[in-house]
Amino acid sequence: MDFWNDIPTWDNGTWTTTDFASRDDFKLFIVSIFKEPGQYNFNEDSSLIFNEQSRLFNQNKVYCTAPYKSKDFIKYWDDQKERCRKGVIVKSGKEIWFLAREYYMWLNFLPIFNKEIQAFGFADIRDAQYHMALYELLAELHYKHSAILKKRQIASSYYHAGKLINQQWFEAGVTLKMGASLKDYINEKGTWKFLSEYAAFLNEHTAWYRPMSPDKVMMWQQKIEVRKGDRKTEVGLKGTIQGMSFEKDPTNGVGGPVKYFFHEEAGIAPKMDTTFGYIKPALKSGMMTTGMFIAAGSVGDLDQCEPLKEMILNPEGQDIYAVDTDLIDKKGTVGISGLFIPEQWSMPPYIDAYGNSLVEEALQALDDYFEECKKKMTPEAYQLEVSQHPRNIEEAFAHRKVSIFPQHLVGAQLRRIEDKEYSYEFLDIYRDEQGIPKVRETNKLPISEFPISKKTEDKTGTLVVWERPVKDPSFGMYYASIDPVSEGKTTTSDSLCSIYVMKAPVEVTKVTGVETENYIEQDKIVAAWCGRFDDIKKTHERLEMIIEWYNAWTVIENNISLFIQYMISRKKQKYLVPRTQIMFLKDLGANANVFQEYGWKNTGILFKSHLLSYVIEYTREELDTVTREDGTIVKTTYGIERIPDPMLLKEMKAYTEGLNVDRLVSFSALVAFMKIQQSNRGYQKRVVMDEAAKNLQKSDNLFKLPHSPFRHMGKGMRSGGQTIKRSPFKNFK
Repeated sequence: MDFWNDIPTWDNGTWTTTDFASRDDFKLFIVSIFKEPGQYNFNEDSSLIFNEQSRLFNQNKVYCTAPYKSKDFIKYWDDQKERCRKGVIVKSGKEIWFLAREYYMWLNFLPIFNKEIQAFGFADIRDAQYHMALYELLAELHYKHSAILKKRQIASSYYHAGKLINQQWFEAGVTLKMGASLKDYINEKGTWKFLSEYAAFLNEHTAWYRPMSPDKVMMWQQKIEVRKGDRKTEVGLKGTIQGMSFEKDPTNGVGGPVKYFFHEEAGIAPKMDTTFGYIKPALKSGMMTTGMFIAAGSVGDLDQCEPLKEMILNPEGQDIYAVDTDLIDKKGTVGISGLFIPEQWSMPPYIDAYGNSLVEEALQALDDYFEECKKKMTPEAYQLEVSQHPRNIEEAFAHRKVSIFPQHLVGAQLRRIEDKEYSYEFLDIYRDEQGIPKVRETNKLPISEFPISKKTEDKTGTLVVWERPVKDPSFGMYYASIDPVSEGKTTTSDSLCSIYVMKAPVEVTKVTGVETENYIEQDKIVAAWCGRFDDIKKTHERLEMIIEWYNAWTVIENNISLFIQYMISRKKQKYLVPRTQIMFLKDLGANANVFQEYGWKNTGILFKSHLLSYVIEYTREELDTVTREDGTIVKTTYGIERIPDPMLLKEMKAYTEGLNVDRLVSFSALVAFMKIQQSNRGYQKRVVMDEAAKNLQKSDNLFKLPHSPFRHMGKGMRSGGQTIKRSPFKNFK
């Protein structure tokens, strides 16, 4: 069926049809009218035409009053079937709208339970639902898949059940599936209940009677057995709707060709990415996309929504139809995403009489509401409330628990990094012919995925350098910390090896021609690598070269001793800090029963209750303030500005107990070790002189000659055994 031809069209009071030359022309038309809720400008004509049939049914309790099987009866139902198969174009003055086929059917022939009136009735016109319908149509026209992150109570389940019903009611042989992580989301207690309600209504009140066989929960096929002469046969469109749950196996039942696969409750589906990966072949024929995966859901627990998050924030990498949006965060950052339906779209009572969202009014009401929530609720309850009524994508995926790290400082530092305030290099490190560590630039990128997916094949990462080592660095100028791994290639662990190198703080004496200035050059992260090789020996070699390049004294977590053994075998244990010199262990009385000579053991509450406190203080430390003459503080520079690594900041932002944070573990140990080293040893010292000071020093040195320039004046000399007196003034005339 060429659905872009003979499209029913209401053109300023007259019913006609519209033809498009091709699928691409129709696609361009839909792109041209795709806007945002609040911008569709629904009016009296749209409210008259969009749901005219449901209003007729509400008035008469019947759709068509013409006699059964009369010419008018047949024409009415044929016309409505055409609209339910091709959609409807509505033109009102300069305004043009397109109702996708399932949206038209949903508004007019598929009643839902309306929470606002606490009764069954037809859905009201809402621009957010209209927008969602256009998004899915555009995805299909572009041969892409759909991902929808939505606010709650947008009737998504009802709508998508209607999408499946629409196909089964009118298309021959179509295969449709829906699934969820738990059976109760889609069985007779879940979305299948909506399918049953729709089927019962259509069979009772329309001319489109569709019996099912089988007719059981989680499996329908549209057919019926009849007898023709002395033979039994089956008639019907024979399309199927199948339900499945992925509680035990995320690939359960995904085989076979599918036109639409609807993943219900996608925001609480931790293995949806696996399901999507396995079902993709069923949505293709060779290199042609023939079906569409639809993921729609609100965010539940954060550990269950990672697949949906990835689809929304990285749509192009997931073959998801991407839209331009300024709803990435509260700053209005512009980017691309899957479809996000925020709280301010179609939010009662901020909807006008025609179904347009009053976005600005809704946002103001939400701002006022959340201000009150902040006053009344605990911080954790407040964050949860915001995440369940998100105004932007950042809020939807924000962490529910109160972070132990200062989120405003972490967020601000991430923005500084995004604004390119920190220069860096991506380097490959290797040994030259003499075995000396050298580096060269590389196009390979560091790992920027957190948490890293088990599906990610290349986990080697790359060395990120913010400052190369000085020439011939002295021991104690650089420190490093390692969180090691126990194995190479693995499909069971998402742990990565992590190393950070920091430059110790230095007390600088700056000498100019007229004065001397003393200041502290703060410690800084100069290099980082996070990753792992399939061959663990290569992982160890990478760590060894980084340590040697910086001549860094290294503290290492010794729960896994393989790297320690490697360094000992290479006779390079001088780079490893002995356990007896890790002062934070002594201060805490930790690792008393650990007999490993080098490193520290992450046991009990050592990391959670002690090492993290060093990092928290490190981020909050006030390094500098800028004040006005009246003493008003204009700007405060915090310690977090010494952290240029966005991935470390992301781990801080996401940290909750039990989360795998390789970078944070190694960095925490490093900060704790360096702080105590600094307390015990003081600052390293460096003198910096400008040219005037250097010249002055040279002139001062004239008066510090090892011998007097006048030591021979007035002395005699011997000649032939006699001493001859010399006058120093003999040449004076």
